[in-house]
Amino acid sequence: MMSLLGAQAFAAGSDDYAVTAAKPAAYNKALAMIKDKNYDQAIVKLKQAEASAKKDADIQNLLGFAHRKSGKLDEAANYYKSALALDPKHKGALEYQGELFLMLGNKVSAEKNLQKLDKICWLGCSELDDLRTAIRNYKP
Repeated sequence: MMSLLGAQAFAAGSDDYAVTAAKPAAYNKALAMIKDKNYDQAIVKLKQAEASAKKDADIQNLLGFAHRKSGKLDEAANYYKSALALDPKHKGALEYQGELFLMLGNKVSAEKNLQKLDKICWLGCSELDDLRTAIRNYKP
């Protein structure tokens, strides 16, 4: 399952998480660390970014992603909840939270996230495709 949820999962959101001047510099540094799978270092940078942008759903989502990849699933769950509280239609957070649900053996909740993505991505999107594939390949 790790290979399915590894680099491919982050690659799905890579267009959504491009380096940008609109984000804190620490966020952009964290993106490079995540691409290099340096998740613990990315968490440090993302927390720095969070300090100056507490209501940024992208930062909350990537904090969830980095925590999940570091095996800190409870923290990941909290960050995904925070991202979705800020932006209930955040495609990346819905996908990654769905993948977390699968890791926790909660296929029903993952399928609920898939339904939400299906409504949001009525023309299709990579997050919908990736979560659909993860659910299809899920083995309890």
